[in-house]
Amino acid sequence: MSFSENHDAKPTLEAVFEHYDVDYNAERSIGMTRCPLHEDNTPSFSYNLTRQLWKCHSCQAGGDSYEFLIRYATTVLEKEMTFVGAKSLAASLGLATQDAGGGDSHLSGSAYGGRRQVPAGSRDRKGRSGYVPAWRRR
Repeated sequence: MSFSENHDAKPTLEAVFEHYDVDYNAERSIGMTRCPLHEDNTPSFSYNLTRQLWKCHSCQAGGDSYEFLIRYATTVLEKEMTFVGAKSLAASLGLATQDAGGGDSHLSGSAYGGRRQVPAGSRDRKGRSGYVPAWRRR
């Protein structure tokens, strides 16, 4: 599948990190490393591969894989890049992608995740909630 066939495809953060040789632990979904965007002596660059987000706590940059492509191009490579340029760069590099839209199956407890099903028998009592006070139970 080419990039033009699936315009909602977004490069994964792992693929972008691999391409730019970012020193991160691929076995952990959350971690910290040295920021590749500037000279860094201590780990200040946090990433969350599950949520596909990153943030540098030193330079206050952060975002998704497209934002990383834009920031890397402007700060390290000293090239001007826009969001459209980042999309075309990701497509030309053939980075591993994922659906950018996200599904509603993993959103537990939200309007999209499906509601808890109430058995039909519990609502069939006309005007009665089913609760019987202690003084009536005798």
